[in-house]
Order: sequence, then C-alpha cells, then structure tokens
Amino acid sequence: MVKVFYVEEVRKIEELTLEHKQITNKELMYQAGYVLAKDFLSRMMPNVTDEILVIANTGNNGGDALVVFQELKKLGYNAKLYVVGNKEKMSDSFRYYYDNLETKVENKSYNQWLKEIKNAKYIIEGIFGIGLNKEISGDLKLLINDLNKFNKNVYSIDIPSGINPDTGEVMGVAVKAKFTGVLGVLKLGNLLNDALDYHGELKVLDIGLLEGYSDIYYLDYKDIDVSRIRLHNSHKYTYGKNAFIGSSNMPGAINLSAMAALRSGLGLAEVLYDEEIYRHSLELIYKKLNKDQDFSSYDVIVFGPGLTEEKDIYKETFDKIEKSSKKIVLDAGGIKYLNLKQKHKNLLITPHLNELSQLLKIERELIKKNPVLYLRDLANKGIITLLKGPTTIIQEQRYTYLMQAKNTGLATAGSGDVLAGIISAFLVDETMINATVKAFSTHAKAADYARKRRSEVSLIASDIIDNLYKVWLNKR
Repeated sequence: MVKVFYVEEVRKIEELTLEHKQITNKELMYQAGYVLAKDFLSRMMPNVTDEILVIANTGNNGGDALVVFQELKKLGYNAKLYVVGNKEKMSDSFRYYYDNLETKVENKSYNQWLKEIKNAKYIIEGIFGIGLNKEISGDLKLLINDLNKFNKNVYSIDIPSGINPDTGEVMGVAVKAKFTGVLGVLKLGNLLNDALDYHGELKVLDIGLLEGYSDIYYLDYKDIDVSRIRLHNSHKYTYGKNAFIGSSNMPGAINLSAMAALRSGLGLAEVLYDEEIYRHSLELIYKKLNKDQDFSSYDVIVFGPGLTEEKDIYKETFDKIEKSSKKIVLDAGGIKYLNLKQKHKNLLITPHLNELSQLLKIERELIKKNPVLYLRDLANKGIITLLKGPTTIIQEQRYTYLMQAKNTGLATAGSGDVLAGIISAFLVDETMINATVKAFSTHAKAADYARKRRSEVSLIASDIIDNLYKVWLNKR
C-alpha cells in the first residue's frame, strides 16, 4: 500500500521535513532535482548527443527543472534551458539556482524556441507543479498545446503541467507526458479523473521527505492475493448460495453478474426476475420474484443490474433484504432505492459517477473535485462504496483505497455487472472490504487476460468472465 495525500498535506510534510532535518528549501530542491535527473536518465535513456530541452517556469517546479538542467550539463548531456513565465515573480529558490547557472540562458522569441521544441528528442517540463489552482491561459496554454501537438518524449516533474494536483482534472490544457517523476509522495491529482491519460508511466521518487499520516492508500491490484480455498470434503453450499435480483426487461445484466459469480467460485446462483422467467444458462437457477419471497437461505444478495424501471416489487424487495442483515451488493438501477436518511449494515454500493450524482443529488462536477469527501459521508451511514472510474475509489468507515485497472476495454456495457457478481462470490467468506478489494483485483486480472486475446477495443463483458479461470489457473 502506498499513501496518497492532498496538496495541503504535502506542504505540511515538506515544512516538517525542513524543520526536522534543519535544511533549507533550496537544499530540498537540489535533492529533488538530483533524483529527477537520475530518474529521467534511467527511464528515458538518452544518448549524450541527443537534444534535451528543459522547460522551466519561475516557481518551485521550475526550480526543480533548473537543478535537473544543471545535473545533465555536469554529466555532459546536450541540454538546453528554456525559461518561461514572469521573471519578476521568481520564487526565492528558483532565483537562487537561476542566478548560479553556469550556462547563460538564451534570449529567443517563442517562434525560435518552437524550433528548439521541434528539434529536441526529449523534453523535461517544469512549468506548473502542485501550486496550480486555476485554468491555464495565454502563452503557456499555447506552449502546452504545441508540446502535445509535436508528440514529443516528455518527462514531467511531479505532475504533468495543467493537471489539478488535488482532483486530477485538466485545467484548460495539460501536458501529455511519457514519464512522470512524482516527488516524495503520491498526490490525489496523480491518480484521479484525467490523470491516467496524461501521466504516462508514473514513478514515486524518494527525496527524503518525512513520512506523513494519511488514511488514503493506493493499492496495486497485481499485488493482491485472490486465492480461493477449496476442500475435497465439501459441496456446493460450502461455497455459498447467492441471489441475483434483476429485471426481465434487461435480463443480460443480471445473467452476467450471476455467471461471473459462478466462475469466481460461488457454489450456487439463483436469478430472480420480476415477471417471466428467462433461461439463459444451464448452470443458473431461475425464479420469479414475489412479495412473499424468503431470502433466509441466501448468503449474499446482488440487487440492481439491468434494473431500469421502477416497480413496487423492487422497493418492497429491497426493504426486505435490508432488514434481513444479509450482505448486499447494490448496483446500477438498484441504487436509487437506497434511503440515505437511515443507517445501513452489510451494504456495498457500486455506482459510476452519474449514478452517485443521482443518489446524492449533487452535480457530478462537484463530486469530481473531492469524491473522497462525499464517499466518507456515505461511510458514516454504514455504506461501503466502490466508485467506478479510471481510478476506482473504495471507501469504508476509516480508510480510502484507490485502485487502477489501466484497461480502457473495461469501458463496455456489462463490465460493472460482472464486477458485482465477482464481489458477491468473495463476500460468501470474506469481510465486506476484503471481498471488494479482492474482487476488483480479480476483475482487473481477468480483463488483462482478455485484452491479450481481444484487444482493449474489442473487449466485451463476457470476455472477462471467459478469462476468470486464468486468474486462478496461473497461480499454480
């Protein structure tokens, strides 16, 4: 697990580091620049003759870039320095390194620097760092657009310039980096919203910061053990009997969910429809949902995949299963039946951003700016949330977990239904949070296998189910 921080928390950690180690900001900047230069060389692997253009604004992010430039020159690399921004507003640390440059900064017009950008094989950019709090405009917007247009090998310092460091949103325009060297600790902006499309390959670099406290963690799904224990002296009920409640109007969704659960080790799956009973699979048991339905025999209940229309039978059913204290996975159309005015228990919801916005009655753009805040409010009501997105956020009462599948093929109909089913299989014998984390990891690993055969463009939900067996087969 890797801790993740808000920008305000990062600044406090930096201040405490300076105080505890009795060093200046200039010395910390040198350490950052030195580590960045080593990381750039190890990951980009330029030849000494390759043209490297370092672009530095006049703030502390630019100061880090100045140190990188100095280090590259010391090592004999063919580096040039382009200073942008208002030189009258240099930060103190930037000014210190600027005044001590051994190489004179060339005074050229933007069009002349544009030629340098075109000619450079590598770009190191320190235009904006974690201090960005407004949309980029003017000359710097033009510069970033040109950097992206030329599709250069760009190395970004700490965070690609133009990405909001707390939200991960593009602030008008942002640099599309090939590599990003993150200084000290991960920031939320390195992970959320647009971050994945701009950071390229991200690496956290140790610059000697003190360890700070955070209750937000990044988890790599590849590191999660998803082993399932099977016994010879067992039967189908040993591995759980789950109910899957969906709609006869969209039967595919709930069938995907139930089949994903079976492929994830569930012993028995019963699909309950509101009207006619559709038989889509030989392995599933189909029943008609009725007002007197008894849920006592089920271990876990999945409610909502494919459920689009509102009917009294659904509300009555949800009220009944909540009172039963069974473990519940509430997905898709089922989420709208949730009452936020009361406390809940053993309840996991799996919305995407639009569904969460509708549930909370809050604009999605507001939620995007601080999703953890809203998910913590739900956790205080006893609701565990898995918010699906480019970075999935799993929120429990105390901790927040961020996970990335890094697979655009998952943006396909039914992918979330499959995830809900996998979660239900793990919930038979796992805690709510452990089941959720393990299920996300299983889903991502199966999707990786599917991508190898189908590509991200052609991947569909049933491909994930078809590749679930490889997750466990390849652990042997």
